[in-house]
Amino acid sequence: MDNHINHNCTLILPVRKGGAQLRKCLKAITAGTVVPEIVIMDCTSEKGALDQIRNSFPSVRVFDMGMNPGRAHAVNTGIHITKTPYVCVLAPRILVGRHCIERMLAAMEKNKNLMSVQAKILASEDPERISGAGWNLSADAASFVRGQGAKAFHYRKRAMVLAAQLDACLFRMEALETVGILDERFYSRLEDLDLGYRGCMAGFDNLYEPSAVCREMESERSSDFYRQMEIGNQIYFRYKHGLGDPGKALRSLLHRKDPGYETAVQRGAMLCFQAEMEMMERTELAMTVTKQTLPEEFCMEVKDEAVRKVFPLYLGERSEASPADIPDLLKMRLRMAVGTADRIRNLLR
Repeated sequence: MDNHINHNCTLILPVRKGGAQLRKCLKAITAGTVVPEIVIMDCTSEKGALDQIRNSFPSVRVFDMGMNPGRAHAVNTGIHITKTPYVCVLAPRILVGRHCIERMLAAMEKNKNLMSVQAKILASEDPERISGAGWNLSADAASFVRGQGAKAFHYRKRAMVLAAQLDACLFRMEALETVGILDERFYSRLEDLDLGYRGCMAGFDNLYEPSAVCREMESERSSDFYRQMEIGNQIYFRYKHGLGDPGKALRSLLHRKDPGYETAVQRGAMLCFQAEMEMMERTELAMTVTKQTLPEEFCMEVKDEAVRKVFPLYLGERSEASPADIPDLLKMRLRMAVGTADRIRNLLR
């Protein structure tokens, strides 16, 4: 396999557990027409959980995180150690098609203004339907995954999207050096939407490439915990990008009687408060804000040196809009207006 590795692309695979699904995922990647360098970000809690994977796939690098720090931090750490021009991010529950990575790379190389390329993700229960075709926002700043549940036939054309999903996408490293990496305050939800939004504001594009096909092996789990994470993250996203009063906006979108709703709102308010405090320390107090390491953030006594060496947390700031940003803001509002039509089509399909 080593002789066929494409050294222009690194694939980051954040893994919380080993097993047959991860093995199938790796087999599909290594059977592709283009095989990238593969780095597993080992977020498992069980020691030795990936030993069999190391034996079966000796060219795959395994970076031991020592704990589960969340998807954003695992992917950011992978980006830090990436030396190739392109970085692909994949969820272990995704089975890539034979030409998937090749076609994402081809699309990226044709358009130098692309920050990311999104693959077509087919649903596990029905491969004729879409699970995901990228993120978009409607005019009221409501986020949605394009095509979710729709017939794949309707999503056979390329399209610019607001953001690529971390489940199956490709990034240009040069663009990430300009835009920054994932904001780790978004725990397990919307960190990819935030990155795409920042990329669009910086003048980059994000493309949905329908010829790059992959499929879920199982649907992403939806639980009360992840729903709370998403609600809290939505509040922070709206605050961060000046998209209206996040509390009021979300109350019109969500049922206030949802289990855990108030807890989720409190989490969102805390994220906004933390960002405000950090900004005040930087600007008003002229302080140098040092990012905490994982053990410091979680108040843990850690003996494992692998964890101590994990990169400090990356917390994206809220950037205040200036007059120079007005053209980009207007373009973003136009994108969101188009997104409203896309959302309506989603519902009709």
